[in-house]
Amino acid sequence: MPKKLKVVVKSLYSHEIRKDVSLESLKSLKLEDAWPFIRDEIEIEIGSNQLVCIPHITEADLYKVTSLFVPNEKETNGKMFTPLGELRRNINKEKSDPEYVNLLDQDDFHDQDFKFPHESVKITLQDEAIKNKVRVIMINFSQSRIPKGKDFSNKIYLDVKKNEALKGKKSVYMITSVLMAKTIEFRVTRGTSSRIFHLGNASPLVFGLEEFLIADDGKLVAKEPVTIKSKCLRWQKLDPSDHLYIPKKQDTACAQ
Repeated sequence: MPKKLKVVVKSLYSHEIRKDVSLESLKSLKLEDAWPFIRDEIEIEIGSNQLVCIPHITEADLYKVTSLFVPNEKETNGKMFTPLGELRRNINKEKSDPEYVNLLDQDDFHDQDFKFPHESVKITLQDEAIKNKVRVIMINFSQSRIPKGKDFSNKIYLDVKKNEALKGKKSVYMITSVLMAKTIEFRVTRGTSSRIFHLGNASPLVFGLEEFLIADDGKLVAKEPVTIKSKCLRWQKLDPSDHLYIPKKQDTACAQ
């Protein structure tokens, strides 16, 4: 078993973390197999207790500002939630406040004032015993978020009649902030073989989530923050107010 060694290198330009961990269960050079090993570190280094890592980088298109999710009655495709797409595609425009309809139609949630402490963040997990390694380099961070002073409560009506997934739901979960990197380089190494993935176009990495209560007519009537710990490609319940995922056994919920 490798020593649990962590090295942190900081500068005005970059933030670098290297850890000696066990990567014996790394199955292949595929991005989807390597991502689960690095996502916890991404969440720690660039997220917070309010921003958690997306379940998988291959699902990045689901994690946009105003993207909606509803809980499933039972696990579907390994998840206890179903994505509904962006809010603007799920609203009743005739009932909703025109100002907020226009805000959604503009689809511009880029935070002009956001500044990340470092130009780049590099995370390397290595298992020297078997020469396995997972590394990600994230460069040029930006943030999208619901503008300050804007609250969709009592302003937006969801089209509950046309969307089967919304029928009978008392609340819906909405992404209200997303931290992205303009460029992501991902390298996976197993023994003497390695593979590099280059991801661009401001890929989302961590997100903030809020729960909106829904009236019978589809009106968003109130919201509350949700603390979600993103593990095992699903959201887990941390608090009685979280309803997305309730693990059967806490000690085995994240078994790979």
